[in-house]
Amino acid sequence: MRQIVLIEMGMGVDLQGQDATKAAVRAVRDAVGRIYLPGLRAFMTDSAKRIVILVRLAVPEGAGQPDPAAVRAVLPHGEVTTEVVPGGMLTANGLGDGNICIVNAAVEVALAD
Repeated sequence: MRQIVLIEMGMGVDLQGQDATKAAVRAVRDAVGRIYLPGLRAFMTDSAKRIVILVRLAVPEGAGQPDPAAVRAVLPHGEVTTEVVPGGMLTANGLGDGNICIVNAAVEVALAD
């Protein structure tokens, strides 16, 4: 059984390179940068419990797929799964030579048996 204890959102941007991985990593850092769960260990009274993290990334079409290993590396604990869904945004960079890549992230932290 999974018990969700936290869902946090973040946004990441690659201003010049249209790099979905860079934007995704920044989105996850943005989300987890506001999280501090000192009481999480209290939920883990049974040694069979483990932390499971689902990272949903909304990536714009045309930006390519973010590197799941780079996204996982941002998270220091837990079993991390990444999922990419349509979303985010590509918008002109104002210089006429490319786009800004915006990726949104939803980070779901759960305890599992």
